[in-house]
Amino acid sequence: VLFIDPAQEYTLDFINLAEFFYFNEIPLRIGFVFILNVDNEVDGTTDAGVALWRAFNYIEEKYDVSEAFISMTHMYQEVKGHRILTVDEVKSILQNKCPHADILDILGIHSKYDGRRMEGATFYKMTGLGPLPQALYNGEPFDLKEMNTEELKGAVLEKMVGTFVDLQRDVFMGTIRDETSAIDFLMDKSNVVSRLNSLILQTEPQYLNLLSSSVTADIEDFSTFSFLDSQDKSAVIAKHMHYVTQEDAVISPVTLWIIADFDVPSGRKLLFNALKHMETSFHSRLGIVYNPTSKINEESTVISRGILAAFLTHKNKHLRSFLRRLAEEETAEAIYSGDKVQTFLAVEMDKNAFEKKYNTVGVNIFRTHQLFCQDVLKLRPGEPGIISNGKFLGPLSDELYQEDFHLLEKITFSNSLQNIAGIVESMDMNSKHMSDLVMKIDGLMSSLAVRASRYDVTLLKENLRI
Repeated sequence: VLFIDPAQEYTLDFINLAEFFYFNEIPLRIGFVFILNVDNEVDGTTDAGVALWRAFNYIEEKYDVSEAFISMTHMYQEVKGHRILTVDEVKSILQNKCPHADILDILGIHSKYDGRRMEGATFYKMTGLGPLPQALYNGEPFDLKEMNTEELKGAVLEKMVGTFVDLQRDVFMGTIRDETSAIDFLMDKSNVVSRLNSLILQTEPQYLNLLSSSVTADIEDFSTFSFLDSQDKSAVIAKHMHYVTQEDAVISPVTLWIIADFDVPSGRKLLFNALKHMETSFHSRLGIVYNPTSKINEESTVISRGILAAFLTHKNKHLRSFLRRLAEEETAEAIYSGDKVQTFLAVEMDKNAFEKKYNTVGVNIFRTHQLFCQDVLKLRPGEPGIISNGKFLGPLSDELYQEDFHLLEKITFSNSLQNIAGIVESMDMNSKHMSDLVMKIDGLMSSLAVRASRYDVTLLKENLRI
């Protein structure tokens, strides 16, 4: 799969590469993700990328996708010394291919062949891939900084040979049968994820020690909390954390804490995406760490106090649905316009309990959370982050999508974590305490992971040979 912008200089080489594979009948499916101009005011009479997209769609509809691909290769064959596709070259090939077609009707502002133009850019953003161009083989990206397209050709052929060997072994072992889809088989492997995020995959995390010493402190006692060391601050936060879970009696081996100011749109978006992940997750529970941006008072924590009051008075389904409602921008705008937070409670929720807690919860907990963020996580007020079983990543510079939470859960839910959860599950304690224990043990073991150095061994010269 090639991720390309059709109107860039590099695209010519990638089209030539795809042409080589196609016309030499290499057993390879070739896919393109076109990253195009998403401005609705731009049409195919002025933008070469949009012109290519509309012409491709027209030829595909009139003939088939193979003819559309061949026509595209002809367009790039017209590209000479300037190496960048122009609208005139698209028009020329389209006119030759379809002499009776109305070019303006196809490429112009009212074209009906513009469907899904924005989907390429949206999908590219969601994948988390780096700068364009990008080339993937069965979902695995190549490092194009280290190779040109001629070297990429060899790398693809080498990957194909390796894949054939692996598939032949799977057939021999009986894991692939006649009715098995090879693509589904490859995509179901444990190392396949829906999004690549360099922060999650490549950043060395900061590890929190969540094991408590003999010191105890109340989460709302800001004065005492401020004198604790980093380990005890972390332990106090962990002890008093409330969670969104799937069910009460089920152990959650993966504990996610999201850190943000939930009274600003970016914080609510982070919460919204985390809750979307929780709808499909069977291994995670979700906790909230508050890191307000502005001076902490009741006016600046309207949404955050609603979130906290919901955690203190509800759980599971009702809690998830209300938090998701609070995370929506329409709700926030209504609250800031004068609507009361409790008006957004579902009918089956306990309105009296929520309202009483909301009016009396105060703001001390937000002060202790903010101090934890500053002293332990080294975050500035308002900066977002995420913690997975004591492993902290942040500050976050980009939005975390639902797929990022799935990726983080998948990485965290390793074989060793499953073993830990299996041992803890046999203990006589409630599910929250079991989940807490798994979180602390996994965080501690991850921070103590042995990373052996590699040494060069010089062998003595052999004097005798056979």
